[in-house]
Amino acid sequence: MNDNSTGNKAEARTRFNAAAADYDSGPGVFAHFGRRLVALADIVPGNRILDVASGRGAVLFPAAEKVGESGYAIGVDIAEEMVRASTDEATRLGVHARLQVMDAENLDFPDASFDRVLCGFGIMFCPDQARALAEFRRVLKADGRLALSTWRVHQASEVEAALSAAGITVRRAPGWITESEDLTQLLAAAGFTGVQVNGDTFSFRYENADEYWQQARGTGMRRMLDDLDPVQTEHVRSALAERIRPHQRADGFHLAATALLAVAIP
Repeated sequence: MNDNSTGNKAEARTRFNAAAADYDSGPGVFAHFGRRLVALADIVPGNRILDVASGRGAVLFPAAEKVGESGYAIGVDIAEEMVRASTDEATRLGVHARLQVMDAENLDFPDASFDRVLCGFGIMFCPDQARALAEFRRVLKADGRLALSTWRVHQASEVEAALSAAGITVRRAPGWITESEDLTQLLAAAGFTGVQVNGDTFSFRYENADEYWQQARGTGMRRMLDDLDPVQTEHVRSALAERIRPHQRADGFHLAATALLAVAIP
């Protein structure tokens, strides 16, 4: 593993450990698209499911419900705090799923272990996407299915635009994927066939600008936002208020996010 890869993984671990407590706060954007991804995965009772980059269980929990007690669901994440918080939440909710800390590029499972591999908004944080996808293929059964998602327009896009307007550089993960064609080519290059990618847009309601800001802090952007000094924060939040004003309705602000949902076979 080269130094850049190691550094990128360490940065991702730190970023998502910091966001774990408030991850997917607000209207539950990850939860919504997690349910959509699970529906596309065509999971049936008794399936063995692996969810990579589980976060706070947005994909894992509904997948575990689908497989039932006759199935098996496990989620892995590189961030220890995500695993801890999601394990506590699974116990509280009675979800039959296990979680453990693991690197997506080095899955500690035998070949052909799972009927379905899912990855919600995680592949773009893998420094070596080809290696990660090779691991996904390796642990899938021959008749299995991969289901993963990336962002076309992410749920904090207006905060990102407000940061740029304030002259603050926003660094996305090097592997960020926003185009269906790019995602299709990536999966095909990794040896997957029958690739289908669909855009899925949904409008989420926020009570006010503060809720939108706080949900952005419940993502990988948290450290960047919390590191702003008071003057920068004021400028960015002022720019954000102006940007979302056209989206105001009687019951709050309605802002859309668009996910790319992909399914493929090994």
